[in-house]
Amino acid sequence: MNVASSIELIARPDVVVLDLAANSRETALRALHQLIVQQPGVTDADRLLRDMLERVMLAPVCIAADVALPHARTTAVERIVLGVARLREPGVGFDGEHPNVRLIFMIGTPRNQVEEYLRLVAAITRLLRKPGARPALLAAPTEAEFRAVLAGGAAT
Repeated sequence: MNVASSIELIARPDVVVLDLAANSRETALRALHQLIVQQPGVTDADRLLRDMLERVMLAPVCIAADVALPHARTTAVERIVLGVARLREPGVGFDGEHPNVRLIFMIGTPRNQVEEYLRLVAAITRLLRKPGARPALLAAPTEAEFRAVLAGGAAT
């Protein structure tokens, strides 16, 4: 994956789910996981979930007050997979410092694609730092409009 394809993956994530109803971090992760594992490139759904939950328990995955980036470097995927969820208000607690996470960018990465993973995380971070991007993602009424914000923000 090159830099352009990192931007392309943000612009066209494998899965987008809006207004996900979840009452806990684990419920939200499991719901998004169920959608991601239906995508090409996922070879072991159970392993992906175990690796993702294990990683979340080891270290914080929040990159902003309302944004989490759960991820796993794993043998369960053949390519980087990305799922994005917007949770219903008030969001869910990921840890003591992030009690109202509303946006989740879930990434499954093959173990040998560290550089590609880092480029993707950097691109997501740049997107979220753009003025108006996060509020637009939180307010988009349809999946098409949500994806348009992702695509527009990633392209600039």
